[in-house]
Amino acid sequence: ISSASTSTSRSSSALQMLSLLAVLVACSLCLQGCTVDVPHHNVGNWRRKSDYLIDFEFIEPGKPASAATLNSCAEVGVTSSLQCSGRGYCKAWNEDATLSQNSVSFCECEPGWADPECRTRRKSQITTFLLSLFGGFLGLDLFYLGFPWWGAAKLFTLGGCGFWWIIDVVRTGSGPVYASDFRVANDLPHWVFVLSTVTIFGFVGFAWGLESYMTFRKQKRAEILKFQEAEEAQNLNATEMLQANPRPQANAPHYSSSPHGGYGTLPSRLPSAGAPFANGQVPQGGGPYHYRP
Repeated sequence: ISSASTSTSRSSSALQMLSLLAVLVACSLCLQGCTVDVPHHNVGNWRRKSDYLIDFEFIEPGKPASAATLNSCAEVGVTSSLQCSGRGYCKAWNEDATLSQNSVSFCECEPGWADPECRTRRKSQITTFLLSLFGGFLGLDLFYLGFPWWGAAKLFTLGGCGFWWIIDVVRTGSGPVYASDFRVANDLPHWVFVLSTVTIFGFVGFAWGLESYMTFRKQKRAEILKFQEAEEAQNLNATEMLQANPRPQANAPHYSSSPHGGYGTLPSRLPSAGAPFANGQVPQGGGPYHYRP
C-alpha cells in the first residue's frame, strides 16, 4: 500500500510540472512586440539646452549677429571699454608672451563678476555665510545659491538635525563655494569668519552650560524641598502619636515620701563617701579653721 501511494504522489508531481511547463511554453509563443509608440526625438537633449557659445557671445556694436564671436579680447580694434563688458581686462594665456606677439588672451573679470565676457554678477560669500549661520537649519543658504531641492531637503530635516547646518557653516565661511552657475565672490575675510564663528558658538555653548546649571540647581532645590516636607510630615505624625498615646519615661523624676521635711530641708543623712562634716562628725586635731565647741 505504501509503495502504491508513493508512486501515485510522484506521478501527480510530475503531471503538475508538465502542466506548468506547458503553460510557460504557451505564454512564450504568444509574446509579441509592444504596440506602444516609444517617444523619440530628432535633436539630442544636450542640443535642446541653451548653447554656451550663444549665451556668452560678443557682438561688437554696429555689426550683425552673424559677426558674433566668443572672445572679445580676440577682436582687433575693440576698445578696452567694450572688452570684457567693461568689468575686466584682457589677460594673456601665456604670461611670458606679449600682446605684440598676437598671444591668446581672455577676460580677467573683476571680483564680483563672472562668465567669459564678465556679464554675470557673482553671488556674495558674506551673504551665503550669514544665511548659513543664522538660517542654515531652514536651508536659506542653499536656496540663495540656486539649489532649491537641496534647500528643501535641508529645510525638512532642520539642517540634518544640526550636523548639516554646522558643516555648511564651516564650508561657506572657509572659502568661496560654487553656486548653481559660478563660484561666489571672495568677499569674506578669513579672520572675520574665524572670529565670528568662535564668538557665536562660544556664546551658544556658554548659554547652554548656564541653562544646564540652572536646570540642575532647580532640580536639586526641588529635591531638598521634598525631603524637608517629608521630614516635617514624619515629625508631625510622631508628635500626634505621642499626644494621643502618652507613656511614662524611664528617666522621669519620681516623688515619694522621704524622711526630710518640706521645701529647703535636707535629709538627715547624705551620702558623703566618708567625709566627716557631711555625717555630723567633728574632726580631731587643730588647725587655723578648727572649731571646738
